[in-house]
Amino acid sequence: MSEKNVIVLFYPSPWQGEQRGRIPYALLYLERMIRGKGLEVIFINEQTSRDYLPILESVKDRLLLAGVSAMTGHQILGGIRFSQAVKKLIDVPVVWGGWHATLLPEQVLIEPYVDYVICGQGEMPFQKLVEELMASRDPSGVPGVGSKKKDKILVNPPASFQDINQFPEVDYRLLDFNPYVFKSAYSNRCIGYFCSHGCPYNCKFCCVAKIYGRKWYRKKVADVITDLRFFKKQARIDSVTFDDDNFFVNKAFALELAKELIDQKLDLLWDTSAHAGLFLKIFKEEDLELLYRSGCRQVYIGAESGDQEVLDLIAKEAKVEDNLRFAALLKRHRITPLFSTMVGFPDNPDKDIRLTLDMIRQAKLTDPSLRARIFFYTPYPGTELYAKALQHGLKAPERLADWATYTLRKFHAPWFKKDYRWALEIFANFYLPLANPDFYKLIPEKQRWAVFIINKLLYPLVYLRFKFKRFQFPVEAILFLFLLRIFNKLAGTRYALGYESYFDA
Repeated sequence: MSEKNVIVLFYPSPWQGEQRGRIPYALLYLERMIRGKGLEVIFINEQTSRDYLPILESVKDRLLLAGVSAMTGHQILGGIRFSQAVKKLIDVPVVWGGWHATLLPEQVLIEPYVDYVICGQGEMPFQKLVEELMASRDPSGVPGVGSKKKDKILVNPPASFQDINQFPEVDYRLLDFNPYVFKSAYSNRCIGYFCSHGCPYNCKFCCVAKIYGRKWYRKKVADVITDLRFFKKQARIDSVTFDDDNFFVNKAFALELAKELIDQKLDLLWDTSAHAGLFLKIFKEEDLELLYRSGCRQVYIGAESGDQEVLDLIAKEAKVEDNLRFAALLKRHRITPLFSTMVGFPDNPDKDIRLTLDMIRQAKLTDPSLRARIFFYTPYPGTELYAKALQHGLKAPERLADWATYTLRKFHAPWFKKDYRWALEIFANFYLPLANPDFYKLIPEKQRWAVFIINKLLYPLVYLRFKFKRFQFPVEAILFLFLLRIFNKLAGTRYALGYESYFDA
């Protein structure tokens, strides 16, 4: 056997300045494909392990390859630092996979610290790549693998997607799951988990259709229950977030899982994602009651926009009214709706911002517990709307490092106006959260007393603004946000009533 028998797999931190734990599933998916080959696989998750140089130093002489899995955005910075650190120690192959390498393989391969990329579903290409390197053969012909020789770059088309149930089981015993437990809006110990991958829709702003080919792959319900029981025992979780792209694609699967959660008495709360139009079409009132009894407490939808012209443009296959009906349906069954929206499309950004904020306002009046994330429309390569953004003056990043700030909150489009960020800051980080009289209950206990006072004092005024659609002269919002910015600067904190400030970008 070759002395090169160590593989290091690296997962960069997705968030700047924070150590929020999310399970590095991408690394676990790869490990199962090379199990039993006499290799030592080492996971390094930057979220929980920032000082990885001693680990690299200890195995450099036995290192077969180092792998990085990264999405477009902040993960790129960590991936670059890790790759350069590897190359500084020893000249071994560095392999990049994940969403960004799939979307822009040639641009990733240009960098001197990257030797190979893996495009598309990574399990089989990674397995073949490792086998070729172990046998000292050239892996440049492997489907889904990109490589370079001198100045020539070759990227092989990926093979067709395979059903995820055909791969070996993930070995969750390889990780200590306690660092990946987080507090949710309705529980103290939550963990992220995938029941399925992919989505049958073809939204023109989204990369999922390109990556998965509009296919949807789900795990067996029995396997999901087994995994959740393991997490509950090992990490003492009381809830789970199903991080699926679109959980409610198949009614039979969703209801079967809900029934099993009840029958197996796992006593777990849960939240997940849905497409509003499809959800309204296939689920009935009695189904919602079953979902609630099984522990469902929040469902997230890509509401996207309150402008029907935008929904049609992006091929959402939904109406603005669907989003509002969805919120009303969940309200009747005590399940919190969570809207994810985008504003600032290039054709008429003033209009879509106005209509989107008004859609959220209407939904909030229906259900005060409604939560909403408001992002800037960010055109990603590989999507149908990317070319349209280029026509409107978008300058695409030319190097890998430049994509690190290409995120839903940090993106600055040439068609944006300066006051857009203030408009979102005022609405999302003041009026929207305070329009819920019980908002303070979502705040950690140490800060809850202060937010309780603010919440109770300002709720009547905020409610009247929402009720009568009067947001002119938001003096109270500007004063509060100004004082909070001063406090954050002095205290070195990043508090926001919403998810995060639009001015930290």
